[in-house]
Amino acid sequence: MDEILEPQMNYVGKKLAYYSALIGTLIFLTYLLSKSLFLMIAGVVFILGAGIVNVLVLAVILIELICNQTHWRSTVVTIICMLLNIPLVILYLFILSYFHL
Repeated sequence: MDEILEPQMNYVGKKLAYYSALIGTLIFLTYLLSKSLFLMIAGVVFILGAGIVNVLVLAVILIELICNQTHWRSTVVTIICMLLNIPLVILYLFILSYFHL
């Protein structure tokens, strides 16, 4: 009996969400320690770049979900993982603005 494998984009989406959060957190924490203008600019550029890439991958995953609903639960988990980066960015921006960092 052949096993139906999970779509490759689910794996890519989860890894992208994980590494986006990890890199963004590292930039944020490094900025908090150093107060470097370069890191602030790098953080903004990273947010914009990661946002564009994440939106494109999310769109592909949504199209894949519409076309192939075999692994819909796994795909929904991937979408949730990717969308969890949005509140994380908002939290970091709130911390920076509230504490005037």
